[in-house]
Amino acid sequence: MSHPREPAGLFHPVPAVRTLPGARETIRGLNQSGGIKLVVLDDDPTGCQTVHDVKILTTWDRETVAETAAHHDIFFILTNTRAYGAEKAAALTRQIATVLTGCIPAHALRIISRSDSTLRGHFGAEVMTLLQTCGPFDGVLIIPFFGEGGRYTIDGTHYLEQQDALVEVHRTEFARDPVFGYAHSYLPAWVAEQSKGFWTQEAVVKITLSDIREGGVEQVHQILKKVEGTVPVTVDAMRDEDLEVVALALCRSEQEGKRFLYRTAASFVKIRAGIEDKALFEPLPVATKGLIVVGSHVQKTTEQLQCLLQEDNLERVAVQLATIFSDACARYLGELTRQVDRWLSAGQSVVVYTEREYALQGDYESRLKAGEIISDFLSTLVNQLTVAPDFIIAKGGITSLDVARKGLHLTEGVVVGQIEPGVPVWQLGKGSKHPGMLYVVFPGNVGNAQSLKSVYTKLTGK
Repeated sequence: MSHPREPAGLFHPVPAVRTLPGARETIRGLNQSGGIKLVVLDDDPTGCQTVHDVKILTTWDRETVAETAAHHDIFFILTNTRAYGAEKAAALTRQIATVLTGCIPAHALRIISRSDSTLRGHFGAEVMTLLQTCGPFDGVLIIPFFGEGGRYTIDGTHYLEQQDALVEVHRTEFARDPVFGYAHSYLPAWVAEQSKGFWTQEAVVKITLSDIREGGVEQVHQILKKVEGTVPVTVDAMRDEDLEVVALALCRSEQEGKRFLYRTAASFVKIRAGIEDKALFEPLPVATKGLIVVGSHVQKTTEQLQCLLQEDNLERVAVQLATIFSDACARYLGELTRQVDRWLSAGQSVVVYTEREYALQGDYESRLKAGEIISDFLSTLVNQLTVAPDFIIAKGGITSLDVARKGLHLTEGVVVGQIEPGVPVWQLGKGSKHPGMLYVVFPGNVGNAQSLKSVYTKLTGK
């Protein structure tokens, strides 16, 4: 689905959007003629939330990557690095990048380091590692725009649309993330902050809405032509059409020999690949028993969970976090697994969610470790179930990948589309615990209060 409107709450006039008919078809053609292989390294599994009919991998051995690259012009590798500390994130990124450079020629390889549209993630560790392993690059394009989620960049500043107002992201709950917090919405300042001074604010090049909408492809191309020496380049965007202009200019620059690394949110992925928008996925409502696993703790998830819990035909388990951090964890896991199996066997849908009141304590590393324990618990519960649900919804990026990889043994699958804007549906691939099952990857910070209930209703017809 495209994002068809300008956001509410604009505080000053902006140039009229520039529409280029057939832009994505042109981009797709340029990719094919150039033999381009677009690989998305996704730091959690939600970056596929704008695409359809695209392969995803949760493993990156050389044989699998080479086989996938031989048959697909775009694919995702789900790294889950947002679940780890910076050192482990860098090590995984280096490992994957080394495999990619051994499988795909440098002239054909395009890497999108996909991360959160609210600016959370290991920007410094991952980008620096990719520069060292896959470089040299002339520049690093930084594009956090994500229209489906109401994230916009205007005059270099990144905003989140909340209640018909544009709020600078450093004033939102996401900037107060206990692991990935930050102090700046102005992207040049954010780059300096996240790179720990490797790049200064003044070194950053900005591509503005005026460049895109008034100057068009030619002006953006001229800006990119002058970028060299591994310079960060921030890109304004309020509509998909803005990124189409940028992508066409980028294709032209790369044809002329320029090299860029992309650090972006999900919207850029479909534009750079030339993937056309598609209507929302409409499943046949034949499912009778589903499993919903909720790990995300952001406020939007809590609101959505509270709405879902109003359903009468839904069994529920509030996971006691203090218990899973105790010696009673194994016994508790067995009790919950048996209870969920009984409900599924009776044809009931079940929602398993982490209790909302519990606050993780300790320093950065302690909280990351606690998050891993929680995610492992939820994944193990799914893995030990003996009754197969008709579908699974996983809420939260880290939760959904861990459940897929550890709980369902997923190594590959296909994104079939979006069931709600920004909410992808996968079909589990061969070798998984439930091949062919629909698996909904529901980001923690996407949708409105009704969205989780809406997805459940679409899947069950209830």
